[in-house]
Amino acid sequence: MKDTSRKTSAGMGPLKGIKALGKPRSMGDVAYDYLKQAIVKGDIPPGQRLIENQLSAQMEVSRVPVREAVKKLEQEGLVERSGVRGFVVKGLNREEIEETLGIRALLESYAAYLATEHITEAILKKLEDSIEAYRKVFEKKGNNTDRLMQLNTQFHEIIYKAAGSGKLYSLINSFRDAIHRYRRPLLACEDYARVSLRDHEKMVEAMRKKDKKKVEELVRKHILRGMDIIIQELDAGKTV
Repeated sequence: MKDTSRKTSAGMGPLKGIKALGKPRSMGDVAYDYLKQAIVKGDIPPGQRLIENQLSAQMEVSRVPVREAVKKLEQEGLVERSGVRGFVVKGLNREEIEETLGIRALLESYAAYLATEHITEAILKKLEDSIEAYRKVFEKKGNNTDRLMQLNTQFHEIIYKAAGSGKLYSLINSFRDAIHRYRRPLLACEDYARVSLRDHEKMVEAMRKKDKKKVEELVRKHILRGMDIIIQELDAGKTV
């Protein structure tokens, strides 16, 4: 009987778990990812009107993928309709802020608790190096919010991974985009950026002492303090 199974160049059967890649991603999906990241990073701020023709020209694509991308962004709650055919980037509201940062406080404080159980000199060194890099950037004058955000994210990422829980890491990651939106207005505030540095130093100090409860409390308070500041900005009529 003739063997009709597909062979590899080495004369072996097909590799287990390898499947056809399928169709390439549509331009609508590419445009969606591009615009979403621009919104999440704050490059396109809340209240900014999205004009189809302008986006199409700047991104050098037709209006169809732009329209598809904006529709998906509307479904995710990142943009909202303004007028008959227009869209604007949606700002954060109090309910979203309290819900997202409340959940983040629970997840990340627990991650810090677990990380302290597994703490090593190597992990402490990474955290201390991250803090030192943050300090150097903070002490420089000028527009350094983007770099502070990168280093802030790096610090927390070290803790997430040190927790040693894949499920917890996945849960925290599901909030990554939302968390990124909150960090920009916080770290753009010099006073909070300074407080954040001090908080991180206290966390590492407690981790070095293996004081799990203390670390858990510090992380929770750190996140909820940020939540209070964002809500104050919102109540003062500022767009966040």
